[in-house]
Amino acid sequence: MFERRAAIEAVAILADPSSSAFHCFKAASELKSIAEAAEAEALGYLAEENSWTSNNDDYDMIGQRFVRIGDDGTPLIDEALPLEVAAAMGLSAGMATCLLRDVVNLKERHPYTWEAVQEGVLPLWRAQQVSQTCASFRLDAAETIRVDQQVRHVLGRVGWKRARQVLKATIMKTAPLKVAARIEEQRQARYCNKYSTDDPATTFISACLDTADAIYFDAAVDRIADILGEQGDTSDKDMRRAKAVGILGTPAHALQLMGMPSRRGVDEASPVPVPSQEMVERQRPTAQVYVHINADSLQADTEVVRVEKLGPAMVSQLGQILGHSRIRLTPVLRVGVSVEEPVDSYEIPRLQGEQVVLRDRFEVFPFSSRDARGLDMDHTSPYRSGIPGQTRPSNLGPLSRRAHRAKTHCGWKLNQPKPGVFEWTTRYGQVFTVGPNGTRPYHDRQ
Repeated sequence: MFERRAAIEAVAILADPSSSAFHCFKAASELKSIAEAAEAEALGYLAEENSWTSNNDDYDMIGQRFVRIGDDGTPLIDEALPLEVAAAMGLSAGMATCLLRDVVNLKERHPYTWEAVQEGVLPLWRAQQVSQTCASFRLDAAETIRVDQQVRHVLGRVGWKRARQVLKATIMKTAPLKVAARIEEQRQARYCNKYSTDDPATTFISACLDTADAIYFDAAVDRIADILGEQGDTSDKDMRRAKAVGILGTPAHALQLMGMPSRRGVDEASPVPVPSQEMVERQRPTAQVYVHINADSLQADTEVVRVEKLGPAMVSQLGQILGHSRIRLTPVLRVGVSVEEPVDSYEIPRLQGEQVVLRDRFEVFPFSSRDARGLDMDHTSPYRSGIPGQTRPSNLGPLSRRAHRAKTHCGWKLNQPKPGVFEWTTRYGQVFTVGPNGTRPYHDRQ
């Protein structure tokens, strides 16, 4: 149990104007550690309050559900609890779910690490890494407790790098077959990830592939970079290599630059076929990018526009973002002008759905950053057959399935007092207004 008296002493030091800067710093650090321990303890109790406690494994799957967010040995948790925590902490539902998962795992599967957090010996974020490492090797509850007991002597007493080495070595000794399976699984996994950067005109790509394929790919990138240099590109080698990766995205263009890799099967007297520029242009992929821009903004390169899924960008960057892809123009809708035109059906007309996407831009759940495009268009007041005019922009908003289920089955209430403004009341009585300027908790509106 964290020491509440220590918290009072830390607050007193911070409130005393005669306290030195160093003592204030130490007090603030102590208070932060205590607050984290108290938060973790409260989350643990909250999860316990909202867990499935019946000895009967069967329960009604219609309506509110209990789901397992933790690993082996943890109880089922009310599906709406992560949303409650997300709204209270101003987090995304995904981050709140991960936090709850780690707290539940620590409390149920890591008794010694959990005790270290409560005593202020180990920060919660370090304890989460312990839990996540054990979970990544799919250790069951008994194996996890054994590992936890054997690493307790290093937690909070040595640097994290050393502690992590001890943790992994202990996992290897405790569950060697599972470690071997995890290594093989990672060897078999193949993926390619895209990450946005601060510059919307650039994207970071990472990939995991066979070493031989990586060598060949790197050689092809290097060769194209050299060809670009020979053709007069004066940028440095790294910049030309980045351009080469983009060129490989259109194989006809790469072939045009590199030529045929082999004349095998081709008569010596015959010319080697090389794709024409027209063929290269036809082979370029079609990309649909949603750019929100006023006609007047095109006159100034420094004007700011919004690119869906990328964020704000300057007009001067649009050429880099669009690249050489073929462009699809979308008719402009007047955002902010409410055109109701209600329809008497559950299905939402495409133009009406587009209007709601442009109006709300993001999911209308508190603090959510999910892009509205691709989410379900949810009826704020549930649709009922036989009542005319229910499907209209002032009764629609983009929601994820999880938020929809909280509203439908878990006691959350939602109103839309005017188009694009949503008032949420959670099961625990939290009240939020979500609108064009983001989320405002009820107490902020006083």
